Amino acid sequence: MKEYELKEQGEANLPREIGVWGKVKNFLFQEIDLTAPVVLELTPKEEKVLSDVHDFLFQEVDFSELHNFLFQEVNFKPVHDFLFQEITFGKKKN
Repeated sequence: MKEYELKEQGEANLPREIGVWGKVKNFLFQEIDLTAPVVLELTPKEEKVLSDVHDFLFQEVDFSELHNFLFQEVNFKPVHDFLFQEITFGKKKN
């Protein structure tokens, strides 16, 4: 892309080519209108996923249920009985 640059000192108005660095610099330092509304165009599948994620993140949590789950009574007797069972090798005792 050729661009004409006006010189104030009376130099010739010569075309110049924009290099890679100039393109990167122009992209990084472009003016952004922060007051413009943001419009997202989503497919129906994307809308469904977004609404599911939103519902999951903002679901109501009942802390009494959470407390009851975290502090429920745990019975380790079956585990103890399994770990410390009597093991016999050879003939069975009657």
